[in-house]
Amino acid sequence: MNRPEHGRSLTSCLLTGMRRFRTSLFALPMAVGVLIALPETAARAADGPSLLQLGLFQREGDAWWAWDSLRRRSPDLADGLSPTVVPLDARRQGEGVALRATAPVGLDVTALCRRMLGAGFGCLVLDSAPLPASPQASPQAPEIKPPADSAQLAPPRPGGDGKADVAITYPPEAARTMAAIEKSGRRKGRLGAVIPDTALDVMPATLKEEGWNLCALTFDDGPHRVVTRQILDVLNREKIPATYFPVASVAENQGEVIRDFIAAGHEIGNHSLTHADLRAMDPDAQRHEIAEANRILRGFGADPVLFRPPYGRYTPDLLAIAREESMSPVLWTVDTRDWQVRDPDRIVQHVKTEAGTGSVLLLHSTYPSTLNALPRVIAAMRAKGCEFVTLSEWIKRMHQIATPATAMVPTLVKAGAKAGDAALRTAN
Repeated sequence: MNRPEHGRSLTSCLLTGMRRFRTSLFALPMAVGVLIALPETAARAADGPSLLQLGLFQREGDAWWAWDSLRRRSPDLADGLSPTVVPLDARRQGEGVALRATAPVGLDVTALCRRMLGAGFGCLVLDSAPLPASPQASPQAPEIKPPADSAQLAPPRPGGDGKADVAITYPPEAARTMAAIEKSGRRKGRLGAVIPDTALDVMPATLKEEGWNLCALTFDDGPHRVVTRQILDVLNREKIPATYFPVASVAENQGEVIRDFIAAGHEIGNHSLTHADLRAMDPDAQRHEIAEANRILRGFGADPVLFRPPYGRYTPDLLAIAREESMSPVLWTVDTRDWQVRDPDRIVQHVKTEAGTGSVLLLHSTYPSTLNALPRVIAAMRAKGCEFVTLSEWIKRMHQIATPATAMVPTLVKAGAKAGDAALRTAN
């Protein structure tokens, strides 16, 4: 798929003039598959060319448009880079393409990426090894599943070395899990839907009687080096406090964006260290996922008090461990399904249909489609009379009008006996 007039080898650096987000950037997560984001020191290659990723796109033409846009708008940033477009999955057509670029030996690619980000483009250092001649033979051409099954970067950290190298995916059963969470939440009051082990609850009718319409926007995963920053800009421009649950092993290398969320008055929560399915881990490993994530986030000035389990999957024992770590486990009342549909119009329509008094919305910080939908999501919630607060503030204020729930919740924590919640635990 090399472009003849360029005659250059593999390329990259997440390039998306934000004006073209809606039409050119493929609605897939950044760096899915087996992409390697090197530490800053390794990115300054002295003995070989560096590989950069400039973006993921639906069509090859869109990728080349992005490259031409970079050359036109910022020729100094493109100087010396050798671009190419490669399929995300060489074995399957229609799975999208990646725009990549090799940088010459000795170039400080970390500084170059920072300049690109500052100019409104994206940039990710993938590796510093020479590129193979054929994209099909390249270990850097990742296999990617269809959009509904894929997720943003959330790498494990073998041995705690902090290197991001493997992307997670949302498996097909994730849709069943999310649907079961929503179904269970609709049977409960607002507080019971958000806090799975609470003994208190508040019904929507009570909220209406009290004239109470606090809402919370919550964002999971990432940070994505471009999209998360743009989401923060929208929240700040709209003067809306939100709660952000980053994956700590990804956030570890992007402390600046975490600090900027905090400085703007947003709340940082705990979404685990690696975004693994924590149910499969032994108790010590579960505790490490929570405690190590807290350590990393506190290093950036955050004070996490909320824990959202990856995929919304939990067990009573996991909730107990979170409580022992001084964390309050939380879910949501409305899943916007942005992780699944990747369509701004469908995201907005789902919010208009499903959100209501006292809603807690689940969104993700890594998808361009979520970014594009966010201003309209905010407008739709304001049209419903929503006053935005952080999730911790939402919980605090909700407790002021809460009443004891039935024995259902303690039973859930101990044995999960209620039929609907048993279905949720089965889906989980």
